[in-house]
Amino acid sequence: MAKKKIGRYEIQSEIGRGGMAAVYLAHDPNFRRNVAVKLVSGNLEQHTGFRERFEREAQLIARIEHPAIVPVYDFGEHDGQLYLVMRHMPGGTLADKIKKSIFTLRDATQLLAQLAPALDAVHSQGIVHRDLKPANVLFDNFGNPAISDFGIAHFSTATSDLTGSAIIGTPSYMSPEQVRADAELDGRSDVYALGVILFEMLTGHGPFRANTPMSVALKHLTDPLPSIRTYRPDLPIEIESVLSKALAKDRNARYASASELVRELQALPESNQSAGKPVLASPVTGNDIATEVDVGDASAAEVGDSAPRVKTDRASASPNPEPIQPSRKTSAPESSSRGKLKGASIAGAGLSLVLLCGAIVALGAAAGILLPGYFNKQNPTPTFTATTSQPVVIFADDFTDPNSGWPTLETSQAKYGYESDGYHIAVFEPNFAPWAKTNRQDEDINISVEARPVTQNVNGFFGLLCRIDDNQNFYYFVVQNSGQYAIGKFQDGVFHPLEGWNASNAIRQGNQTNRLQADCLGSVLRFYVNDVLVGEVNDVDFNSGYSGLIASALDSQAFEVVFNNFQIAEPSQ
Repeated sequence: MAKKKIGRYEIQSEIGRGGMAAVYLAHDPNFRRNVAVKLVSGNLEQHTGFRERFEREAQLIARIEHPAIVPVYDFGEHDGQLYLVMRHMPGGTLADKIKKSIFTLRDATQLLAQLAPALDAVHSQGIVHRDLKPANVLFDNFGNPAISDFGIAHFSTATSDLTGSAIIGTPSYMSPEQVRADAELDGRSDVYALGVILFEMLTGHGPFRANTPMSVALKHLTDPLPSIRTYRPDLPIEIESVLSKALAKDRNARYASASELVRELQALPESNQSAGKPVLASPVTGNDIATEVDVGDASAAEVGDSAPRVKTDRASASPNPEPIQPSRKTSAPESSSRGKLKGASIAGAGLSLVLLCGAIVALGAAAGILLPGYFNKQNPTPTFTATTSQPVVIFADDFTDPNSGWPTLETSQAKYGYESDGYHIAVFEPNFAPWAKTNRQDEDINISVEARPVTQNVNGFFGLLCRIDDNQNFYYFVVQNSGQYAIGKFQDGVFHPLEGWNASNAIRQGNQTNRLQADCLGSVLRFYVNDVLVGEVNDVDFNSGYSGLIASALDSQAFEVVFNNFQIAEPSQ
């Protein structure tokens, strides 16, 4: 909208736009200061009584004085539309900060401690925000947070047909009583939204995700709260009970106030808290100032509570293919980390793709934080040697056939495909670990692959998975291109390191090729790198499942790995 003035306020630029309003940066010539002007959607002539309600609510909000609430300076009408004038907050939004880095528990608690008294103050006056979310938490030049948009969603309760929607609030943050459209809401609805914000600050995403706003809203009504330690096992276990109470379906079971929630957070132990901030998983993007609809981060992926599972067409394949003896290939010249992977139809061996958006980060992008005793441990190279007897190959792929069944697709987080030098997995975002698995299930096996990082001077990890039951249960055997390895299990969404991160001279660092081999034999798990046995552990929880490949970036740059000569073999007799 090309307007030079709204009232006396000189418009400089548009800050944002949503379903209920457009927000502009403007200059107030009377006080010679910049302000934010929010122009509310809807024509006053078509909505009798809306002006009176708007003025009454605006006057009430303007009387609220708290340093953690964005003050309202003025309100008025312009060309049949109402507007609010508020303090300009140039420090951006909490949503912006979450996009850059997820929070430590301590930092998240400190931020909520600044906001909670403000919420308690307005709740004591019978005012409910109704649309509390990261986009409505703004920061000033000094980094102090304040809550904005009090009353905007409340204005819309009498005029929901302004946008053709009867949904009030943002589905990703709506309490169950808001989803049900209960007649009476109180401050506990905002406490629920604060719990969702806490979950998002700590993980980069909300607890419930789906493909449509209505589906997200229904999850708040019906779905159990997923374990946050699936994504952040470094957090103290007590955080689970705090979130469960804040996000209780029954508001009578929730914290009575925002400050009560903060006091519980402040009482949590710090022994398991990370010392620094993990790298961010990609959260919701876009301009989120709407109060009716928030689609969230749904995409072409089928989004689940713990991780998105990308749908791929899979051709039928024999569960026991004929053995193939692969040829050994040498490392090829490096390719770019993005844009060169060749597409091909998925057929033949029938493999499936899984993207873990929050779980594998505990192993990779935040390993030095979440597993500090393992990540920096510098153990000498073990003196074990590999067994000399030859295993019986039952499945192999040298990746020369682009129709051999491995996934070929691209998302904003990763890309998968065949090239002349092998099968590539490229990861474009930190805190994201894509993996692909075969369609055959085995018990006692030996799996191996040759793997080489393609990108120069970029850190990441890559390796093998065995006995994959689902995306919540499997064993992993991975190396970093900095020369460390780890063995562990992912069980019921929680990481249990069995050995690592340990340094080994057997691992070729940088962009060199490593031959990785994992033995899953009964309760014995062995990990070989370049024919040297670097680690051996015992575990009895998983006894059969699929096998697969995995890669992940450890910093903000794209990380790409090329795999060759994947093989599954029966253990030698």
